[in-house]
Amino acid sequence: MTRKKKNKTEPKVDAIDEAVEIPSDAPAAPDAPSDPMSILQAERDDLMARLQRTAADYANYQKRVQREMTESRDFANVKLITELLSILDDMSRALENAGDDRPDDDPLLTGMKMVHDKAVEVLGRFGLESIEAMGLPFDPEMHSALMQQPTDEHPPMTVLQELQRGYKLKGRTIRPAAVIVSSEIPPPQPEETPAQDEPTDDDQQEQ
Repeated sequence: MTRKKKNKTEPKVDAIDEAVEIPSDAPAAPDAPSDPMSILQAERDDLMARLQRTAADYANYQKRVQREMTESRDFANVKLITELLSILDDMSRALENAGDDRPDDDPLLTGMKMVHDKAVEVLGRFGLESIEAMGLPFDPEMHSALMQQPTDEHPPMTVLQELQRGYKLKGRTIRPAAVIVSSEIPPPQPEETPAQDEPTDDDQQEQ
């Protein structure tokens, strides 16, 4: 009769007794959050801040789009109106020249004036208005100085003459007024005394 040997696995004492040494300078493991409510509150505050920024950006976007749509609608006819300004200039010059040779009650002159005034009225409904220039200080936003005229009757950079009328459309300058502005009178230059000619050898011999 054969006896079966029982293989008993004995624990290795050396493997159990070995311990892993942790260096003294190793960083400590981060502490786990002790208060879950604080974590949730921080996440909520971060999400609220992001939502507020997104809402503010969207509101600014809506305002910008609305402003661009309004400007596009208001200035949709700016090119056409600018082209019509040359016709108003021609009509104004014709009225000025015709008024010198014809009486005020002349039918042709009266008809031309009525057409001119009607055109100005119609364009005014679309926001067109003329720019004031005469006697006002020069404004680069509304005036275009073509030349300067020295004078002591007005402060420097005062509009003395309007060569071409300027216009604005809904407050925006579409054609500045062409003007002549005043400037300071330059100080008089000192007169140069003529230099006396030095006597030459011939003059000395004559003496």
